[in-house]
Amino acid sequence: MKRKIAFTLCLLIMMSAIAYHFLSPKVVLENRSDKRYSALNFSLPSSKVSFSSITPRSRQTIYFSPQKQLGVITYRLYSDSGDVVAQGQLSYIGDESPLAELGNTLSFIINENYEISFTTD
Repeated sequence: MKRKIAFTLCLLIMMSAIAYHFLSPKVVLENRSDKRYSALNFSLPSSKVSFSSITPRSRQTIYFSPQKQLGVITYRLYSDSGDVVAQGQLSYIGDESPLAELGNTLSFIINENYEISFTTD
């Protein structure tokens, strides 16, 4: 009986971790350029996300908590020497419902000449 309970508990923990991985809102950064960057910082409506040491031709993901509100995302891209080479802002459509933002992906792609494209899923 104790083994069954322990197995069920372990299975529940593993399923929760997998669900968190696939359902948590996340920022995906893809550097398609041949340049190295020191950082890309985001200010979300109620939190901040920062990527550091962005290597050429790389892809990184950071998960964040649901923002639960409308707002603006601002971003700044820093060159390897520390200079701001791109910055901007985007609208963020959050929702007070705890399930509304599950699975959201904010994708930022850095192309040549510091051009940044943005998509959301």
